[in-house]
Amino acid sequence: MSEFDDLKKKIELTKNKYKSSLPQNNNNIIAMAFRIGIELVAAIFVATFIGYYLDKWLGTKPIFIIILFIVGVASGIFNVVRSAKMINKG
Repeated sequence: MSEFDDLKKKIELTKNKYKSSLPQNNNNIIAMAFRIGIELVAAIFVATFIGYYLDKWLGTKPIFIIILFIVGVASGIFNVVRSAKMINKG
């Protein structure tokens, strides 16, 4: 056997060894990343939207927008952390 054949065997063994540790489906990972991002943005948007209409309905200008924006950010971050824990667990 030549040195190149030995090198090829070593490369194939290394590839097979680390193949199982690599993600098998990149589309699934990308989908999870988009889902996490959309959950964060949606929570903020919905809470701010509700705050805007509560301010409009009650005649109080920025108070409900500010409060519900903060609630939306908190719930969005909570959803991201929860999703990340589920990804790590699975």
